[in-house]
Amino acid sequence: MIERRRRSVMVGTAVLAGALGSTNASSAQEMLNMPAATSPSPGVLIPRAQARAYFYEGGQTLLEEDVRLEYGVARDLAISLDLPMFQGFFDEPRPSDGDFGLGDLEAIVELRILREDLGAVDTLRGAVYAGAELPTGTGGFGSSGADPCAGGVLTGIFGRHGFDIGARWTFVTDESPFLPTFGGTTADDYANLDLGYAFRLYPDAYGEEREAAWYATSELNSIWTAGSEYEILISPGLLLEAPTFAVELGLQIPLAWEVDDAPNLRLAALVGLRLIF
Repeated sequence: MIERRRRSVMVGTAVLAGALGSTNASSAQEMLNMPAATSPSPGVLIPRAQARAYFYEGGQTLLEEDVRLEYGVARDLAISLDLPMFQGFFDEPRPSDGDFGLGDLEAIVELRILREDLGAVDTLRGAVYAGAELPTGTGGFGSSGADPCAGGVLTGIFGRHGFDIGARWTFVTDESPFLPTFGGTTADDYANLDLGYAFRLYPDAYGEEREAAWYATSELNSIWTAGSEYEILISPGLLLEAPTFAVELGLQIPLAWEVDDAPNLRLAALVGLRLIF
């Protein structure tokens, strides 16, 4: 009886350690196209790289390579820097023939304001964040002013299911920031509204040893400008998450849109990699 209890405690401890390592250090079940409230532990650095290809009507294409660094400053405080790079194959006058340029550097401070661990794996977390998109863009892929932003996200993990709800508002202070899915620019303030769901395909349950997990993800991503333009995308994905890295594969498919003076998006594809230090 004593040995059985001891073994049960060891298994529970192992599962809890795996869950905390996942949700704190490796941003467990983090969606591919929206933020999550699973910030890194203090002293943990998470580099994330994503490559995307946007395919528009008329054979027009945009390539984006995005590098993000997120660092845990304190238990519930994190900072991040995100720099996109673009290569355009549009019709004139947009960047064409492989024109390359940097996007605007995004600097964010995130504060977790809710943390309720409901079990070894189950958790409910909420975070608010604020920052700005800085005018580092070149080649027509950025704006000429600093654009402040603020938002919040709620993340829930319940057994094999994960949920995210996020909202963000960006204040446009100068000439048009570049919006990749629009294939162009906007001079209006805009909001991002996102919903995400993840289902753990494998394993059914965590054992004594932390192992790589597979997730199927589905998101509803939308952007709405104050000038009445909008785009709504459904984004299925596949996530492989191991203790020290994560691999992301996904698509984005337009559901509805109203975009002025820009080519319509047909499909976007992405591949991503996260590392945990």
